[in-house]
Amino acid sequence: MVGVVLASGMAALAHQVLWTRRLVDLLGAGPETFSRVVGVFFGGLALGAAWTAWAPPSRSRALAWVVAAEVVVGACGLAVAWIVERGVATGIPAWVITEWGRAVVPGLLVLPASVAMGVVFPALCVALGSEAGPAQLRRWYAWNTVGGLMGLVGVHFVGLPRFGLWGVTVAAGLMNLAAAAGAFWGLRERSTAGHRDAGPQVREVVVDSDPTPVGAPVWLLSLASGFGVLGMEVTLQQQFLQVTINSHTSAVVLLSTVLGGLALAAATSARVKNLGTGLAVTALLCLLEPVWFALLQPGLRIVPYELPHVAYHVRVLGLALATALPVFWASGWLFPSLLARRPGGVSPGMMLAWNGLGGWLGSEVVQGMFLPRFGLWGTMVVLGGGYALGALVLILPRLARTSSGKRDTGIGALPWAVALTVLLALGAAWRFASRQPQVGPSPNERVVEVAVGREGVVAVVTGGTNDWRMLMNNTYTLAGSRAQLSQERQGLLPVLLHGTAHSVALLGFATGSTTAGAALDPAVEELKAFELSPLVAALARRHFAPWNRGVLDDPRVQLVTADARLGVARGAQRYDVVVGDLFLPWRTGEGRLYTSDHFAQVRRSLRPGGLFCQWLPMFQLTRTQFEVITRTFQREFPSAFAVRGDFYAGLPIVGLCGFEDGRGLDGLAWEKVEAACARVREARLEVRDGLMRHAAGVAMLVIGPLPEALPGPVNTLGNAWLEWNAGRSIVGLREPWLVGVPWAEWVRDVHRRGVAVVPEPWRAAHDAGQFYLTLEVAAVSGSRLRTVLEAQVQERLPPALLRDERVDWDRWPATVKPRP
Repeated sequence: MVGVVLASGMAALAHQVLWTRRLVDLLGAGPETFSRVVGVFFGGLALGAAWTAWAPPSRSRALAWVVAAEVVVGACGLAVAWIVERGVATGIPAWVITEWGRAVVPGLLVLPASVAMGVVFPALCVALGSEAGPAQLRRWYAWNTVGGLMGLVGVHFVGLPRFGLWGVTVAAGLMNLAAAAGAFWGLRERSTAGHRDAGPQVREVVVDSDPTPVGAPVWLLSLASGFGVLGMEVTLQQQFLQVTINSHTSAVVLLSTVLGGLALAAATSARVKNLGTGLAVTALLCLLEPVWFALLQPGLRIVPYELPHVAYHVRVLGLALATALPVFWASGWLFPSLLARRPGGVSPGMMLAWNGLGGWLGSEVVQGMFLPRFGLWGTMVVLGGGYALGALVLILPRLARTSSGKRDTGIGALPWAVALTVLLALGAAWRFASRQPQVGPSPNERVVEVAVGREGVVAVVTGGTNDWRMLMNNTYTLAGSRAQLSQERQGLLPVLLHGTAHSVALLGFATGSTTAGAALDPAVEELKAFELSPLVAALARRHFAPWNRGVLDDPRVQLVTADARLGVARGAQRYDVVVGDLFLPWRTGEGRLYTSDHFAQVRRSLRPGGLFCQWLPMFQLTRTQFEVITRTFQREFPSAFAVRGDFYAGLPIVGLCGFEDGRGLDGLAWEKVEAACARVREARLEVRDGLMRHAAGVAMLVIGPLPEALPGPVNTLGNAWLEWNAGRSIVGLREPWLVGVPWAEWVRDVHRRGVAVVPEPWRAAHDAGQFYLTLEVAAVSGSRLRTVLEAQVQERLPPALLRDERVDWDRWPATVKPRP
């Protein structure tokens, strides 16, 4: 039966990963989606386990239950994959992404299979009856956890990158069939050997070699075990996000360590003879975990992603082994030990039910209450305090009996000394944890505010009066005050290219400067900005009004805290312009915003003649990744063209633009662009970006039509190509970013394609844009041509910009500033 529990564990973790990804595709990447999937998954496991306790099968039929349950899980996995794919491909029904639908759909899709999963382990215990002794139960539990570890690693490092979601779904179903076949073989062997029906489940007393009683209600300890393990897992995930690249590879290293610790604990749980002592050790390791983490990563120092691939993962694995493995080894022994010691009349199914319920509660309470209130380090101390309390409840009565003696009725001093020691240890741990940072800013920066939530840690830091930035999980700057004009340009340029936009959607808000840019055109009547993180939206409102022009007080602006991808797919509303913000390619889930599925949804959300502009950070994309994104974009917008956000060569951004009606750059209405720029100049005198004040400036930012896409991979929700590729290539920088001279060469070639389609009145300005990029490359490379090119700066500047006294030349988006 070892093979059955191993295969079942592999399939279960594979399905959990797949369901989470599938439902995020369907319901959005908001924190509540993950919570609901986890809640339904653990709730289903609990219900399935409870079912075997409330209505246990007979011994002769228990293996048949296992066979049926595994078949149901595999079939449900295929059904979920098909339903979600059809829903995404044909347009997500409006009711699905309502609050009611998002609450109900996870239950409809995940609950049947998770209930079936919950049946498997307790049904196996029933099947073996008295043969399921303590050692056997521990061994099964350990192998089931090892199977989960194998499923997790296989899915993330082999399955999804090579075979996509459908390939892994089929493989997980085959693992379910393998487990069912093993159980069926066992059923046949029993039948051949002449096993007779044993009647209802025999609830025998199976005790460990140490007959010491548990000392507390088994249901309560089972619940507490699940609560503690899942609570610590959530906390450690948040801690690791602060010091590692937020990609699937870093997360899998940590989760693999967690599962490895739990498997090791199950295999060695027989050595723990006293539950109180085991809880005390767990409490001590929880209290020490923040200390180990602070010693290994002082000041939340980030593990450098520039390290070679192996060296980086060794560093992350070493951190996980030092911090996560001890606490999960210590906490993981409790439940398998309880299974082995269960008193008479207590079935494994009921214990698994309470344990699953505890896991869900632990995840929810820690994410929703502990982390926001106690932070990354205080939460571990609180969890350690819970284990310490459990240890005292089990240990103190025994100590009291030992200390008082047979004749003395007093309690004695020893229990009080133990309790006082525990309180002092908790106080010292809390004092240390409260002094540890939640974010590690640069040496010259001051932390203004930190907020911790389900989505992670968001912080506002400042290095001076006009130098404010917002950090996400300590590793990524969402936006900052110094980039205000660049961010405004990303919002305003697509609006000017459209010329007569009245309704604008912005996929991403951050500090709000991009939304503020789109709002600068007085013709815009409605702006809807989508922001996934409620914490980001709140901090932007409190701290970044000076750099977003107080855009949230503009009655035209509506800020929606939701997944931007689903925001444009919700149904009735249509937009003249949709602007896709800069997204981090390797960050888990953000690659969905570069998929053909998403681009198709955006096109459907556009009004006739509407424009979509997706901005790309070239300093975070390799040539291969950029080519895949452009190829994917051109599937929905075949006549797409490129615009630049600046003239930088080292940190360039580029926008991919496409019209809903299939027009290309040759269909751009330049007279409307000129009229829109005039509106901005006349109505918004504070706009000092010369590139946005004049149509000639817009022409400088236009590059040209995208070249015809060559055959190759396309990024889809089904294959998540970009997420897997970027997650691998970022570590060790396996392939260089498309910046510097290679970027300038790509722009040069596309610019040449644009010369023929840019009207004559704007052709000189279009050429001037290429000139300033060439000057930038010469300046940063130290070329001898710099002096020659600098002599032409004034004459290459369009006359309209040259004469404009309102332009702030100090904020020109290039190294060399053309100051007339």
